Amino acid sequence: MKPQNPSALHILAFVYLTFSHVTDGELSHEEIDTIARVLHGWLPDATNEQISHVLVETAAWVNGIGSDEERLAQVETYAHLMKEQMSEKQRSAVLVNLIELARADGKITVTEEQLIARLTAILGLA
Repeated sequence: MKPQNPSALHILAFVYLTFSHVTDGELSHEEIDTIARVLHGWLPDATNEQISHVLVETAAWVNGIGSDEERLAQVETYAHLMKEQMSEKQRSAVLVNLIELARADGKITVTEEQLIARLTAILGLA
């Protein structure tokens, strides 16, 4: 279920969780740890408990969406918002985070590469 007022951190977590889950069909402990670490990079003053809370809420939100197609459509919508609302440096940081996530489980899949390419184009970084 979508949080009532999702924060920017919820939206980043949504993109990262969806990316990690949809591209290889599983969410490894390494990927979850990497997501928590990159979210902490966006909000360094947050406690581990606050980051965990955002991850738990966002995971419930992602899991509440019926299909991967719907999840990916939502990710693309958020990428368009990021293009409008984030600086080029921030958008580049999102892409770096996605590449980190793709590498977190030790294998980069074709699906991960395709989604990164799609988001690179939407974010205006191609």
